[in-house]
Amino acid sequence: MRCQHCGTVAPTAMRYCGMCGLALATRPVSGERERRRVSVVFVDLMGFSTLTRGLDPEELRDLADEVLTVVAGVVEDYDGYVDAFRGDGLSAVFGAPHSHPDDPYRAVVAASASLRAIERIGHERGLDLHGRAGVTTGMVVAGAVGSGRVREYTVMGSVVNLASRLEGAARAGSVLVGYDTYEATRHRLTYARVDDLVLAGFPNVTSAYAFVADREREADPYRRLPFVGRTRELAALDSALAQVRERGRASELWLVGEAGSGKTRLMQTFAERVEANTTVVRLATQRLADPTNGGPNWSALAEQLLGVRASDDDRTRAQRAQEQLQRLLPDESRAHRLVLSSLGLVARPAWTRLERRTVDRAALAWRDVLSAVTRSTPGHALVLAVASERYAPHLDAFASLLAESDGPILVVRLSRGRDLPQDAARLSLQPLSTEESLSLLDQVVDPVFRTAARALVEQVGGVPAAIFELARALTITQDTNVSSSLVSLLQTRIDGFEPPARRMLAVAALAGERSWQDLLLEAVPEGRSSLSALRDADVLVSDDDPTLPGQVTYRFRSELLRRAVLHMIPFGERPALHLRIATWLEEHAPLAFSESIAQHFEKGGAIDAAYAHYLAGAAEALADGDRPRSERLYDAITRLDVDAEATVQAALEHAEAALQWQASDVAEDALGRAEAHIDACPPEVAPRLREALSRLRDDLHAARRLPTAEA
Repeated sequence: MRCQHCGTVAPTAMRYCGMCGLALATRPVSGERERRRVSVVFVDLMGFSTLTRGLDPEELRDLADEVLTVVAGVVEDYDGYVDAFRGDGLSAVFGAPHSHPDDPYRAVVAASASLRAIERIGHERGLDLHGRAGVTTGMVVAGAVGSGRVREYTVMGSVVNLASRLEGAARAGSVLVGYDTYEATRHRLTYARVDDLVLAGFPNVTSAYAFVADREREADPYRRLPFVGRTRELAALDSALAQVRERGRASELWLVGEAGSGKTRLMQTFAERVEANTTVVRLATQRLADPTNGGPNWSALAEQLLGVRASDDDRTRAQRAQEQLQRLLPDESRAHRLVLSSLGLVARPAWTRLERRTVDRAALAWRDVLSAVTRSTPGHALVLAVASERYAPHLDAFASLLAESDGPILVVRLSRGRDLPQDAARLSLQPLSTEESLSLLDQVVDPVFRTAARALVEQVGGVPAAIFELARALTITQDTNVSSSLVSLLQTRIDGFEPPARRMLAVAALAGERSWQDLLLEAVPEGRSSLSALRDADVLVSDDDPTLPGQVTYRFRSELLRRAVLHMIPFGERPALHLRIATWLEEHAPLAFSESIAQHFEKGGAIDAAYAHYLAGAAEALADGDRPRSERLYDAITRLDVDAEATVQAALEHAEAALQWQASDVAEDALGRAEAHIDACPPEVAPRLREALSRLRDDLHAARRLPTAEA
């Protein structure tokens, strides 16, 4: 576990961080389990024992801690979930407990970044250190396991085992992925096929795919698309900048939205439309270039403000930086040296012990540079967009330092909304409207898909990343991949609701095409606000044709979403939910619901109750003259595992009904079933049943002679 405040690794049992003393975020250990489509990553060090044979045990521990801490940080930077530390490696999950539209992609690039981080640590320590990784995608059961007070959130399924096997088969520095992961990411990533694999426990898996390159990182295919929507958010940013310019002091605004909601693209668009006397710069950590470094990327800041290009040699970079620093901060040689040393262009100054315990001097120097930019021209303002990654305390500290400085500076913190300061000013990104989403979709797929895509757009939600993933799913020809892609998208939509709302969706999905308000509230007593949230999100809609008197009827806006919810309900938990639905319907529904009640009892394992309702429903259908329904219900009874007496009784009633329909062959089959089981009936009822069987045989013979006599 890592502290969400300072990034320090803490033992699992700790409730407070041993470094900063603040409360640790708890791992999700809800007792609820669900089926989820996830991507699983295994990362392991190669030859670790051999390489470290000569190290002291404490040095070995420190090295292992450093490697695993850095790899865990990389996983969390891509919003994955570290599932477990396993010896000198770890396993991680993307898609649980929360999903993103592009979880397979995140899993692969996170695995690759982890291997680069391991190699960098080895290089710094003079060790030939390498890792390997395996990635698979598929269905798992996710939830808390354990007993008593020791419970941990994890995922279980063959997908986990296959990821471990692929990791073991990968070469040094290589990420090996399974077929489903390859299919989900091949439009964004480049792979090389690997054949002739032998994986223990998976005899049918003989090939996999080795990750080669990330094509999208090299050239974002959506970067040039026209910007869609976000007029409210752009107006709010304009207003915040105007206030900063008017007051002449720095201010901080948190731009909040989940991954893929469009925070970065919004800031790019904002930068393109600001006034000429405004400088917009972006700052993130060093992780993209160096996965082991979570500090501010001063080189990127120098390129944007000082014109210092990374491609130039050190002498040219130093000369260019010195010229700009002299212009902005004339005769402040100490600040110049601090900035130059942060770029690696001069040696770092030696500090006294007191100075090392205070704020980072390089951060103070860069703050002065940014403030000087606003003073370089009258009326000039500056916007700093900070990608606030998790566990990047040095970057957070610099952003906070700048937000308290003098000068018209707007610090925009891009965040997913977790652990924000209580008094933080925030601007939350709302989903795009349906029309805006369709307009975005039209830019990346053939218009022929528009009609079919409308319903899908409404269900995946107006998140730009989800829209792009939907576009990819629609343009992939293989049906199986379209299905899995859409399942992932809809899973992301469902994750946006709190657990009570998800439980309510599970009951509604199992109830069938329609569900009822009292049923949902009885199943989830604390869910009244959840039901309102589901209505407001247009997931559940009230039905204009209520099927139960006095009950508010609901249905899913999309059958596709209902099926996605069904996909996530663990098989082991379905019988209890079916029984809850059946008993509620038994108490509140009329006889016309007998078939539905019987089906829920059957799926819940209450066979005797199912038998009674199937028989009652068949009799009602017969009375109404509905032969197809009556036949369907009698046929359903034949698959039930009931005793001989019940089997014979149902077969005799079926034969009698068939005689009314003049269906002699059906009656003959039913009587044959009765005769086959009648000897096993209790002796006290067997005579009565034999008498009924004999009478129906006579009726059948008479019915078959009737056409001949009439002739």
